[in-house]
Amino acid sequence: MRPMDQITGKEQKHHVILHYLMNQEMKSNWNGQTQTMTVTQELPGGEEIVVDWSEVWPLTQGSTFILSKLLARYLELHCTFVKQLSPHKIQIHVDKVLIAKKERLNPRFTITEEGLVNVTNIVSSKTIIEANMFNIPTLVRVNFEDYRKRMMVRSGEAGTMDIFKSGLERKFDVVKSSHKILFIKDATNSESYRSDAEGFINYEDEIDEQVEKLAMVARDKKIKSELIVPILYKNELEEIIPIGYYWLQTKDNFITDDDLTFYQTQIAEMIERIKDANLMTTVEKFPVLDLSATGLKLRIANSSLVETLPKQKGILLELVFKLQTPFRFFGKIAWARKEDSGDLLVGVEFSGKRTYAEKVRFEENIEIIKNNGKSAA
Repeated sequence: MRPMDQITGKEQKHHVILHYLMNQEMKSNWNGQTQTMTVTQELPGGEEIVVDWSEVWPLTQGSTFILSKLLARYLELHCTFVKQLSPHKIQIHVDKVLIAKKERLNPRFTITEEGLVNVTNIVSSKTIIEANMFNIPTLVRVNFEDYRKRMMVRSGEAGTMDIFKSGLERKFDVVKSSHKILFIKDATNSESYRSDAEGFINYEDEIDEQVEKLAMVARDKKIKSELIVPILYKNELEEIIPIGYYWLQTKDNFITDDDLTFYQTQIAEMIERIKDANLMTTVEKFPVLDLSATGLKLRIANSSLVETLPKQKGILLELVFKLQTPFRFFGKIAWARKEDSGDLLVGVEFSGKRTYAEKVRFEENIEIIKNNGKSAA
């Protein structure tokens, strides 16, 4: 882990953006959601830029998010949303630019002896589950359809289970961004569109204030109840990702509180099934190239991991020092770079707590490597 230098001057920001980031793809992170954005224009003044995005996020003026890029050093732009210029183009203010210092808080040491330190038993995801999926992965699609049918047995009416796509009504965007449930028990009664319950959307305040008109429309269409439950997937970093929704409008019966509890339980069970089916363990050994107290760099030659690891945020792994009991870590993927040979170099940052005995043993191994090897740049 490196400390960061902050660039505050307009001229310095201008220099970094113009010479290093123009037409570059950068990773963006907002509210647990990620996508790639491309810097396409710097506006006069040097503190606002235009970027292209592939997925429209429901940002409002003043919303903040981070753009990041690994160049010679890791770089972050902390940004504030200004306005949307077109469906795939937005204007943002660059609040600050952070660049990693060269000096590390924890120096890395090169592994000079082949086979001295390896990583094995990597537990990773087969398919990347994210908030902005354009196509439903097979394992998600199969579970969506299976559980949709289970819900239909309960309701007697066909509901919809799908990923969030562009072009949906505003109520779906609110469910996605808030992670809250939309439940209108009696769609013909305007009072049902008002809710102060925790975890539930107040339709009148958050979506549309014309609740009397909506109640009239429901009466005309003979809609009794409406329910939208977000399908929330917790990834390897414990981030909550809204990957889809269950939507039910009933015409035969009202949706009861017991029905809602049943649907929530089914969705929670489905999420666990998806997570279990999406994990794979790779038992090959991969060489660690350098190591510090907080992370490591390793070389991956497995074709499946070469393709999937750069898209993942974290993995479980076993770090093995020669002739010793393995250390089991959760590691955040800090960066990944594919070489001309086809191998993947991966930077991993350790996460999670260790026991005192593990910490002492790990530090003893770091000291041995420090004495036998050399410091990495």
